[in-house]
Amino acid sequence: MKKSLKRGLLALVALSGISGSAWAQALGTSSAQLKAGSWKALVYYQGVQDQALNFAVTGSGVCTGPSTITVVSFPCGSTGETKAEGSGGAVLLKLIFQPHEGFQYYLSAGAGDYSLRVASVSVVNSLTGDRPGFLYGAGARAVLVPDTLSAPGFALDASLSWQRYYFNELQPGRTAAQTQIDQRLDLMQTQVAVETGHLFKPLGWSVGVEPYGGVKWVRSQAWLKDLAGGGRVGGMKDAVTPFLGVELPIYEKEGLFAEASFLGGIQYAAGLNIRFK
Repeated sequence: MKKSLKRGLLALVALSGISGSAWAQALGTSSAQLKAGSWKALVYYQGVQDQALNFAVTGSGVCTGPSTITVVSFPCGSTGETKAEGSGGAVLLKLIFQPHEGFQYYLSAGAGDYSLRVASVSVVNSLTGDRPGFLYGAGARAVLVPDTLSAPGFALDASLSWQRYYFNELQPGRTAAQTQIDQRLDLMQTQVAVETGHLFKPLGWSVGVEPYGGVKWVRSQAWLKDLAGGGRVGGMKDAVTPFLGVELPIYEKEGLFAEASFLGGIQYAAGLNIRFK
């Protein structure tokens, strides 16, 4: 196994799972249903700051002792969790289509960056890259209870997303040469959200304010591959996080939205939505 693989992956070789809601998809819209045959476009920025991640170390995993070459190590037969944090941002386009009453379908795509900080026995390793990463997603939403003048609406949202990022620098490094890595991070996430919201429209106003919120369940599967040495590690973990958001219509069919969750770090999204037909 090459030195670059050892330096970048030894913090992960002994890992069997990764937890957290890193890059859980922002819903970007309330629980209200659209008119049958209409569709909606969202352009928004989605970011995450100090997103808490846990790496579950198992005694059956590969372990290392102290070394003059590697910058991280785990005692043989150790178990427990290693803390990590991720940060990044991306710009996305999301298209929502409602062919008939009750159900909506959507696709999303975007580009952004992501960095990962992994704690080891003695140092915190930071993996970064200068190439943009790409995000893709697809999902469906069922409006269980429509929003009315007297009661809020409820919706069930399910989606699948895929993200890919490249890392070419590891810090700290003993020498300038040892900071160079060539690794790829893939994240696949299954997300299910229960959402509620209500449109508050004062008498005489043409537009209103629509707060919404709910709970997301996210299953994260991650793989970190060394493109130079060929090694790959990864795992899977579940997480649950609440979220809050608000839609602020500007005109009849255009509006702004903002959404955030605060459990295990700060994740946020804000942008423009345009409704057609």
